[in-house]
Amino acid sequence: MAFDGEKFGREVVGIVKDYLRRQLEPMEARLAILEAQAGIEKSKPVVRIRAVGRNSNDDDAR
Repeated sequence: MAFDGEKFGREVVGIVKDYLRRQLEPMEARLAILEAQAGIEKSKPVVRIRAVGRNSNDDDAR
């Protein structure tokens, strides 16, 4: 019987996702209660990444 790496990977990913879901559920519930008490609407996080130019002058601006 040959080792099926893809099957093994899917199984590991499923186990990890299940574990994380179980661990985070109580925290998500508590966070929802705190946000409701504070009157905060749930929103998606905004990730900003500074664009790095290709000019040599960009290094001088720092």
